[in-house]
Amino acid sequence: MQPQLVLSIGPALMPDFMTGSLVHSILAWPIAAETHVFQRVSQELMGGALRLTMSQNYDSALSVMNEWPQVDWAQIRRRAQKPKPALCYLHTRLQHRMAASGAAIGITHQQLFGIQAVLPPGMTAPSIDQFCALIKSDVSIDDPENIEKQVWRKSLPVIHLAIAAQLMLRSRRSSGATFDPDLQDIDFYREIVKLACSIEQVVHDHPALAMTSDRMPLVRWFE
Repeated sequence: MQPQLVLSIGPALMPDFMTGSLVHSILAWPIAAETHVFQRVSQELMGGALRLTMSQNYDSALSVMNEWPQVDWAQIRRRAQKPKPALCYLHTRLQHRMAASGAAIGITHQQLFGIQAVLPPGMTAPSIDQFCALIKSDVSIDDPENIEKQVWRKSLPVIHLAIAAQLMLRSRRSSGATFDPDLQDIDFYREIVKLACSIEQVVHDHPALAMTSDRMPLVRWFE
């Protein structure tokens, strides 16, 4: 079993755009074996945000760097100099997490909210197989077995965070299949993390969301 990852974020520890970058990256690469990719992509996101800030208000960027001297700004600035950050499969992975979270909300609806879920037309039970068939248009994968393998199982370690992100997107009347908020929107990320923490135990204990080799990464907020 991989060691459990604890990710500490929030305005007490880092600038807002770093918090946003880390939430995006942990959703996409949540397991300990992918830590090197998580770190690289999060720095690429941070570098892109820093590059944009420097182009718009150089003094503001310098102020941020002076306020957070503990951050490895040299590494992030190297990322910021790239004309196109190599974000790999970030968008696809985030799309998969949002699709899987929709299925997980249906499966855990009664445990999370205390009321019976209303199933979409044509569905008879909140099963993984039926939800995988339902989300195939969102993930551009036709075979339900591949959806379960590539989307569902790979999302399980971070499904609590994906559920929270999905619910926050719905509260904003945004498309649940996309996850592309402003990296500086600290209120959005704060609510995601708080909600994820509140449902951690329910998700962890649910038999349909059980994990075998990977453990749920814990995201903790510091104001």
